[in-house]
Amino acid sequence: MDVMDAEITKNGTQAVDQQCDSLFGKGYINSWANAKKEICKPGGGSTFTCHEHPNTNRGANIGSLFCHATNLVLDSTDFLGEVITKPGTRYPTPKAGSAKVACDIDRPYTREQVADQHTDRWLYDALATAPAADVNAACADPRRTVSYPVYFVTRMDPTNAYHHFEEVMNFFAAMYIYPHKELLQQGITIVAFDGAPKGFYLELWRRIAYPFRIRFLRDRPYPPGTCFKNALIASMPHRSMYTHFWPGVKSMCRSLYMSSVVRWTHMLMADARPELYTWPDGQHRQNEDTVVGRVTWVSRRHFEAANQGKMNSWQVQRMLSNEDAIVPVLSNAVMTWNSKSCLRNPGDGGCRKVPVYFEFATMELGDHRWYPEQLQQLSRTSVLMAVHGAGVFNEIWLRPSTSSVIEVLHNSGGNHHYHNIASFIGLPYHDMGSAHDPNMLAAKLTEVMDSTALRMAEEHGRKMAALRAAGTA
Repeated sequence: MDVMDAEITKNGTQAVDQQCDSLFGKGYINSWANAKKEICKPGGGSTFTCHEHPNTNRGANIGSLFCHATNLVLDSTDFLGEVITKPGTRYPTPKAGSAKVACDIDRPYTREQVADQHTDRWLYDALATAPAADVNAACADPRRTVSYPVYFVTRMDPTNAYHHFEEVMNFFAAMYIYPHKELLQQGITIVAFDGAPKGFYLELWRRIAYPFRIRFLRDRPYPPGTCFKNALIASMPHRSMYTHFWPGVKSMCRSLYMSSVVRWTHMLMADARPELYTWPDGQHRQNEDTVVGRVTWVSRRHFEAANQGKMNSWQVQRMLSNEDAIVPVLSNAVMTWNSKSCLRNPGDGGCRKVPVYFEFATMELGDHRWYPEQLQQLSRTSVLMAVHGAGVFNEIWLRPSTSSVIEVLHNSGGNHHYHNIASFIGLPYHDMGSAHDPNMLAAKLTEVMDSTALRMAEEHGRKMAALRAAGTA
């Protein structure tokens, strides 16, 4: 986060002011870290500490908890319960005593306060006091002990990119909050204790867990009585920053927290998102000063056709009836924009001198695996266009300095999820409201290509100048 803070300051993008920091930056996470309560009373051989997410003023429920424990003994099959015995069950049904600690337990929250996060499954259903001798025996036996940190996560909806990334963000916050950072030098493994589908971001979670393997507890339960020397426990992310920013209200804040998470994930997935200015020795192009951009229209036609009669009311109301008319008009707008470039007509005194041209493509996200196909195409996208929905969330995989997003809020007015996320990461965002007339969309696309091309050319010029100065261009 310190590196990202310095970069935001250096490149002159939207600054992080004090109020924004308290809501969405270091101040936000520090509030989470400082609001903690001990579940284990002092004097036992185990610890169990929970940190409360900052208050969202949304009723009696507290914000999401992040908990960490030492010397926790788990019977993982008993903890999962019906996830094991009834395939298709989404969430664990723990038996009493399936998680044991060597301490007297104090439950500072009511079941109702934590029920919708599933934290109650730990604190009320599973957790029990065990004799210190039993816990110590398990934790002294190397055959029954996991000594490196383990992050237990219950995933809410891993097939929805928007919600699943919330869990990635909560992991990042947990690593920031966790007081024993020296232990993280060993690495940390991810353990999913749910019956949910494996979902989109498996490759990202694998890289987070490296050098260990990500583990789905339903497929590979630990042996009964396994001692976890350092267990980190994430609750369901119902009340994290996503709900904290109130999607019904537009935010103009820059979030140091989310900007840092996005930059971190870009680095983790760097092989699928190669930097445009890094080539193997000897590689070059004949037109080194030309910048190639991409306009990507995100379609849902295949998904909608395959799920006729199965979609809920809000999915149905977002469906476009004229996408077949929109796509060719957008494609023609890109070709018309390119035709006015000096790259195409160098003898025309009125041609556009910015050395940028755009390709146009449609992309049905569900037809591509997230890794590597989706990431590779999104990393090349300069202008992302999409109808409101989780597909717009893929704006996080763009490069904010050289990209833009256009959202069509078709029958979805007042849902500012993706406006706010774009603001958080410094990505230029354009709201078309419910307008889906092809010519109106094409006019907005032309305007956005004009502004985006300038930024693309400026960044390319800076990087090429640096490469030439170093003698590597």
